[in-house]
Amino acid sequence: MGIYYFHIRDDFGVVEDADGIELPDLAALLTEVIRSANELSREATTHHSIRFEIADATGRTVLVAPVRESLASWDLMTQLAAQLPMQ
Repeated sequence: MGIYYFHIRDDFGVVEDADGIELPDLAALLTEVIRSANELSREATTHHSIRFEIADATGRTVLVAPVRESLASWDLMTQLAAQLPMQ
């Protein structure tokens, strides 16, 4: 298990995630990235420069994931992620 922080960065700066989320493995991390990006893209008008910068408990960036306006793409990725076996 590990704690991951989902910081949001755009052209204007970064909004840091102070709370983090505890996830059991990398499959769960990828699923959460897809779910969170899908949610964010539905809640706000997004532009191509918005992205998640996911950091681990040590502060090291482990993944950078863009948030896109293409909801169909995120929906497909969400469906695929739901099929991943959780360990």
